[in-house]
Amino acid sequence: MEELFYSAVDVACIIDIHMLPINEAMNLTRRIWREDNAYIHPNYRADYKKWALAVMYWSDYMQDKVTMDAEFPAVQEMCGGELSDEAMLRDNFDMDLFFKNLRIRILFISKNGFVRMKLRTLMAAYGYKRRSREFVRFLKERLYFYHIQTALLGNNICDVETMDSLDDMITFRVL
Repeated sequence: MEELFYSAVDVACIIDIHMLPINEAMNLTRRIWREDNAYIHPNYRADYKKWALAVMYWSDYMQDKVTMDAEFPAVQEMCGGELSDEAMLRDNFDMDLFFKNLRIRILFISKNGFVRMKLRTLMAAYGYKRRSREFVRFLKERLYFYHIQTALLGNNICDVETMDSLDDMITFRVL
């Protein structure tokens, strides 16, 4: 389950997705470390400097890969040898990143404290056309781990497995 914790690569991807300027990116990095520390990968929980340097490294890396590849050994040494580009190659990286982004977006980026989307949109984004048992199990595990509640219009709590329609608008909130 370590892959479910926020890594520096994950947060850098989220910064890139939302195109945050450097001051907002640093503020987000600090707020995650202070307010959502339990979800940060254990390698970074005790050392803010190590966390911030790793997030900023991966943010820069995504902006200028060629230059950063040349500097990778020096940055890796500075971060205690714990940066690995293999972290980006694991299975379900995109799906896990979706839920990490969802939680961070609700808690720190969104002004209204929730995110809405259709289940069909979520499924289509990751190549699913039907609500298979495997997909529903995967979805429920992530919702449970990140403490995300799903509700339909009117704030009626719903279960993604038993929803009538894939086209109903779901509201995601962090408990």
